[in-house]
Amino acid sequence: MKPGQALKEMRNGLGLTQDAVANDLNISKQSVSHYESERRTFQEDVARESLKTYDDPVYALSIISEFSGGYTAPKINGRALEWHRLSLEEFAIREVNEAVSILNQVSLIKSPNETSAEEKERIAEAIDEILDAEMALSNLKAILGKEYRISIKERVKKRKPVWKSRGWIE
Repeated sequence: MKPGQALKEMRNGLGLTQDAVANDLNISKQSVSHYESERRTFQEDVARESLKTYDDPVYALSIISEFSGGYTAPKINGRALEWHRLSLEEFAIREVNEAVSILNQVSLIKSPNETSAEEKERIAEAIDEILDAEMALSNLKAILGKEYRISIKERVKKRKPVWKSRGWIE
């Protein structure tokens, strides 16, 4: 989803006017209008400020995906999958199981310099499955946070000490 469209959906979902968003982000109402209509490129500094200002996980998913240069999963918006928590739950479980299945079939014991072309292809397929699972989980997390009004930002803040105590992050 394009950033302007995501901004408009977030704004409407929160019941905000373009004036209110402009005031919150310290930009003009005209800029908000131009972003939403895609007449102007959404600026990274405005996107960053909007992520700090608004606690909307679906909006965040779209914005972070757009500005990550392809490193994070986008919001699911295709016809093949309904944007509903039950549909996304089933999708996430299926994709995680597929990722685990292919990881169980791939050996990562060998040094990357010693893997054959065939082994590298299987590892690439494993990465594809991990990406599918990540997309499914990211979208499930976003919809659960939004529908149950659970702040993903706050959950991450609460998890960081746990991750640090486990030695996963510093």
